Amino acid sequence: MKLLSIGLGSMGKRRLRNLHYLGHRDITGFDIRPDRLKEARDLYGIDCVDTLEGLDLSRFTHVIISTPPDSHIDYAIKFHDLGKHVFIEASVVDAGYEDLLPRLPERSNVLAPSCTMRFDPLNMQVRDWLESGRIGNALFCQHHFGLFLPKWHPYESILDFYVSKRATGAAREIIPFDLVYLAWFFGQPTDIRAIIDQTGRLEADIDDIYALTFRTPSCRVVQMTIDVVSQVPYRTTRIVGEIGNIELDTVAGTLNLFESKDDRWTRTTRAKLSKTTSSEEMYVQEMRCFLGATEGLNVYPYTLNDDHEILKQLYAAERAAKG
Repeated sequence: MKLLSIGLGSMGKRRLRNLHYLGHRDITGFDIRPDRLKEARDLYGIDCVDTLEGLDLSRFTHVIISTPPDSHIDYAIKFHDLGKHVFIEASVVDAGYEDLLPRLPERSNVLAPSCTMRFDPLNMQVRDWLESGRIGNALFCQHHFGLFLPKWHPYESILDFYVSKRATGAAREIIPFDLVYLAWFFGQPTDIRAIIDQTGRLEADIDDIYALTFRTPSCRVVQMTIDVVSQVPYRTTRIVGEIGNIELDTVAGTLNLFESKDDRWTRTTRAKLSKTTSSEEMYVQEMRCFLGATEGLNVYPYTLNDDHEILKQLYAAERAAKG
């Protein structure tokens, strides 16, 4: 495999670590920022370029796109049309999807949108419990993500980061990111109601609280709140079932199952469920799955059509908030 990594910011560097963990060294990095190019060279020993002009793209087999979300699809179209296997980070805008989707059947190369949280061993265990009926039918779910935006990248101003733009705003971005696994648990949302607010706590002109309530095929009511103003980090999911409850905390790395028939809790942790020694297990497993799919070893579980459907739920929530 010969890999081109486009974008060497925080996610781009994480993907380099993932690739190194999996034993891949034939990587070229691209970014327009000199500081990121130097950091990638120094930390990971890869060749780096500040332009794609003049670069022999024919020698690359795989392309990892870790740019801001509003440029993902432009790069995806370019490299899909060149017959490369393409991985893109999570999206929050769907510009270009209608152009790219009809072109996918024209080639056999893999195009894999990120679905990172589906590879968290805690979430995989929750899905197994739900599918096996350990708590019966799900009646209610309450999900909360919270983290003060300046703490995301404490080494830079939020105004220098795509999360400060309205189209790619931080709270807006997390809605599809977390819906990727909530919809995996329960099916696609329907009957969405929403309140979206800007508290004024941030320098950026973005909405910083999204509060959604919706139904799904296998959970009667889901409440989902995303905020980027909480001083304490949260990513918690509580599921009330007919015969039990599930309590998930992906920040603490804990997962608890209560079964009424035994009147007891089963408790586990991410560390107990992990299958690698990496502290970035879900990212490593996601990259392993993408690379394996390109070799015919497995099927990547999330398609661009799936991603488009998730983004449609974000837009439905924003329409609902406007009344």
